[in-house]
Amino acid sequence: MLDMIQTAIYAPTVSVFDAYPNVSPELAAEIEDWKIRFKEHCEKQTDFAAFMGQFYGSDIQVESSNLLSRAAMEAMGGATQQNEVNSEAEVISVKDYLEQYRSAYDEVRAAGYRKRGEAAYEELLNVANRTDDMVEAQLIIEKERLLWKIVSEDTLDIYETIQEAMDPLHEGMTFPISAFAEVYRKATCDEDLTYELERLKIVVPVVVQRSVIKIFLATVIGTNILNYAKGKNKIYAWASDTSAQEGLGAMIACRDNIRTFIKLLKEHFDMSFEDMVNDEFTKLWLLYPRGLDSLGRIKRILDPQNLSAFKEIVNECLSDRTIEDILLSGSRYVVYFDLEKTDEEYEGKASERTKELDGGLTYYRYEATLKKTVESMCNIK
Repeated sequence: MLDMIQTAIYAPTVSVFDAYPNVSPELAAEIEDWKIRFKEHCEKQTDFAAFMGQFYGSDIQVESSNLLSRAAMEAMGGATQQNEVNSEAEVISVKDYLEQYRSAYDEVRAAGYRKRGEAAYEELLNVANRTDDMVEAQLIIEKERLLWKIVSEDTLDIYETIQEAMDPLHEGMTFPISAFAEVYRKATCDEDLTYELERLKIVVPVVVQRSVIKIFLATVIGTNILNYAKGKNKIYAWASDTSAQEGLGAMIACRDNIRTFIKLLKEHFDMSFEDMVNDEFTKLWLLYPRGLDSLGRIKRILDPQNLSAFKEIVNECLSDRTIEDILLSGSRYVVYFDLEKTDEEYEGKASERTKELDGGLTYYRYEATLKKTVESMCNIK
C-alpha cells in the first residue's frame, strides 16, 4: 500500500501511459511489468525531493522512456502490426494529461512562499498552450527538463526558507543547507545533481566536524575560565579553610585544562585565544549561549564584558606566575556569572523579543514540516 508521498511519486509517472491505451498486447504486458516493479521501488521511498533527484537517468527511468517512445510509435502506426490500431481511437489531450500536476501546483501555490516551485509548475502546465500533440508535448517536457525544474526550484524554495532562519555564523548548521541549495541552483540536469550531491557527502561531514570541534573547544575553555574565576573568588572570600582549599584546587585544575585546550586550538586550527575572542562565532560559545528559538538564530549569552576578563585569566594561566602571585596581584576585570535562579520577568521579555525578531521569517509559519528537513540535513533533533 502506497502512502501519500509514495503515491505522489508513483501516480504521475505511471499515468503518462494512459495517453496510449491501444498498444499491442506484448507492449502492454511489458508496461504492466514495469509498473509493478516501479510500484515496488516507490514503496521504499520516503523523500520526494531525494527520489526525483536520483530518478532521472536511472535504469528504471530510462526503461520508462523507452516504453513510452514505443507506445507513441504504435499510436502513430509506425510499430507493431499484430493488432490494428484504430485511427479513430481517442487519445488523451495534452491539457488533460498535464492536469495531473494541478493538485501539486495548487498545494505549492497555497504555501505562499514556494515561488520558484510555483513558477516551475506554471511553466509545465503552459505546455498545453504550446502544442496539442502529445508526442511533441513529451519532447518539450524532456528537452526543457520541466519535471526536473519542478524538483530543483521547489527544493530551493525550501532550503532558502530554512537558511534564512538559521544563525548565519553557525557554519556547522548553515553549510549543509547552503551547499545543497547551491548545488540545486547551479545544476542544469540530473547528472550534475547526482555528481554534486555525491561530492557533498564527503565535503559536508568534514566542515560540520570542524565546526563542532571549534564549538567544543570554545565551550570547554569558557567553562574552565568560569570555574577558575569561581575558585579565585572562593579564596578571596575565605568562608572557611575547606572552601578556600576547594577554590585553590579549582584554580590549579582549570589552569592546567586551559593550557591543554589552548594548545589544541593552536594545533588544530592555528588559532590563539585572542583569535577565538575576535571570531564572531566562537566568542559566543565562550559566553555560555542558549538558543531562544528552535534554530538558535537568537541566543542568550553572558555579559560580553566577560571577554576582557577571560583574556586576563587566560594570560594568567599561560604565564609562569605562581597562584600566590596571581592572587596577590588581584584582577583588573570582573567576571559576571549567570543568574542562579530563573528571572521570570527577564525570560518573558527575552521570549517576546525573540518572537519579534523571528516574526517576519517564513520558516516559523511552516516549522512543523520544515523542521524534518532541517533535522535530516544537519543531523540534529
